[in-house]
Amino acid sequence: MAVSGARVVARWELMREWLNHQTESWDLEGALKQYKMVKTSEAEFQGLPAPTFEGEPSIPSGTETEKTLEPVADDPPAS
Repeated sequence: MAVSGARVVARWELMREWLNHQTESWDLEGALKQYKMVKTSEAEFQGLPAPTFEGEPSIPSGTETEKTLEPVADDPPAS
């Protein structure tokens, strides 16, 4: 139950950061690399074949995300 509560709190904090546009501190590439390492290690320890991560969506680089501007509520609609 404590683990479940910790997950809820972590998701809530991530959602709050996202809504407040405080995502510049997120390290998506590092998190993905760590996830792949953990999944590969788990499979190795269980004697299963290593997972393939083919066909997964790519994480946009920092320059791509900077180019994408989010609309502001006060901006008039583009016509």
